[in-house]
Amino acid sequence: MPKTILLAGATGLVGSAVLPLLLEDARVEKVIAVVRRPLPLAHPKLEPWVGEDLLEALRPVPVDAVICCLGTTIKRAGSQAAFLAVDKGLPLGIARWARGLGVPTFALISAVGADASSRIFYSRVKGEVEEELARVGTAPVGGFASLAIFRPSVLAGPRKEKRLGEGVGVAVLQLLGPLLLGPLARFRAMPHTLLASAMVEAAVAPQPGLHRYTYQDIRRLAAGRR
Repeated sequence: MPKTILLAGATGLVGSAVLPLLLEDARVEKVIAVVRRPLPLAHPKLEPWVGEDLLEALRPVPVDAVICCLGTTIKRAGSQAAFLAVDKGLPLGIARWARGLGVPTFALISAVGADASSRIFYSRVKGEVEEELARVGTAPVGGFASLAIFRPSVLAGPRKEKRLGEGVGVAVLQLLGPLLLGPLARFRAMPHTLLASAMVEAAVAPQPGLHRYTYQDIRRLAAGRR
């Protein structure tokens, strides 16, 4: 059956690659994009939900799956509190909205090294989101039938804003990529288009249960679309 997919973060690096994949996918009937500003794009399958507060923009309309590509940096957000609002508050708020409507599938971008007990603020927040999302999503009653958590390393792709440190990290990891074998492969730089493809596949052809995907898993999942 053709699916309705809700996409949060459609204007970011990964979300902007996810959107056209969903629109061209014959398995997708409608794409709902939750955005703060109107999109510079019109398509028969696209329905924007626009609101400065993304949680308030959500409507009581059930969908088949949610793809959450929301994320920022502390520098761009301006403070740890503002970072928490975007990287923790919004994904968990959308997840609760989805569970309230019985949405069966949820896919989220986290990060390699996510760990709720980490001393690194970024990694700790990502780990906390994963833990809380797993509690929401795998509850015996009312949990997600499929919960896909993606843990890429540094993402390679054309960003709207310049991130010097991240750019250097991408270059270094691309050089070291062939040497990162076995468990270290999860630290390889991840092309944003590859992650986008894998997330679409996880939403459109979901696998039952909770799955955490790192570099090799993401590549295999993305290959399933071809």
